[in-house]
Amino acid sequence: MASGPDHPDLFDLLPDPIFLLILNRVSDIMTLLRCRSVSKRFNTLVPQADTLLLRVDRVISASDSAFNDSLSFLSTLFKSLFTSLHHLLSFSPSGKLIEARSPNSPSEILRDFDAIKSLRIELPSGDLRLEKGTSIKWVARFGKTLQSCVILAFRNSGDSSNDNAGGGGLKMRVVWTISALIAASARHYMMADVVNEQHSLSHLVVNDRDNEGTVIMDKDGMREFRESSEDAAEEINSSAVWWRNNRTTVPAVGMRMRHEPKLEISGGMVMEGATLVVVRPVHDDGRRNEAADHGGDDGLVAAAFGKEGVYAEAVEMLLKSRSYILEMNSF
Repeated sequence: MASGPDHPDLFDLLPDPIFLLILNRVSDIMTLLRCRSVSKRFNTLVPQADTLLLRVDRVISASDSAFNDSLSFLSTLFKSLFTSLHHLLSFSPSGKLIEARSPNSPSEILRDFDAIKSLRIELPSGDLRLEKGTSIKWVARFGKTLQSCVILAFRNSGDSSNDNAGGGGLKMRVVWTISALIAASARHYMMADVVNEQHSLSHLVVNDRDNEGTVIMDKDGMREFRESSEDAAEEINSSAVWWRNNRTTVPAVGMRMRHEPKLEISGGMVMEGATLVVVRPVHDDGRRNEAADHGGDDGLVAAAFGKEGVYAEAVEMLLKSRSYILEMNSF
């Protein structure tokens, strides 16, 4: 409908709070940025949207974006996992992270918005490139560093490409766990500028279209991160470095691992070598992190995988299995 004295623009009749509610429902950042060119009012109100989704459509070369340089670094890193565990933990990338920011980086794109409260960043694919037939799902929560991580890994039934189709033994399950922790810490590292610059942000989720892994930071976690960042320059030169090789350092952790050679899930799905790992940091004196331990494994697992669906069913079955305790030093 044309606007004019007899036919006013219908958007002009909407009060700002309703208009912002519509923008928050749209959420997609690229769509909202295009909306800014519609009118002066759109241009003024779009930056006030507080619930946003940023989809990263492609991984481009390191010369174009430091953010995507970190992503491409991961694929090289995980190939080294299968050479040796020692090599994994001492790995450093051949390329140096570019210091200058690119206009394609999330922090630069988000600078057009000044009231973000809830943000989800969706990567184009998962970080891990494990052996054929292996599936891994993980959910990690962060503050300054890792607070908890829940990992479910398994091989698809019927895959005969690997001689160790029964699960690969403890060594392979540890490799799965370390892979997920490094992927999570790399995503956390990439979000540093976003968290520090978006002061209204209170909920951040970084996931991928393959639904492989999810990093979550809540309000308390971001406050802890920002407070730590104030002294980051001093810390990086100390023995307590918490950024390493383009990722956040994983602290010393305790891991409770459960394993079943075969799980039969409703609907006919069969998981070979099903493994559930709940990871929590430990204190300097070796005690488990009591804050992260609140609610026990059941609470963390339910928060990660919900109560419905095949993965929720699988972890519920695994929680009834015998558990094994492992510890790992910071890396």
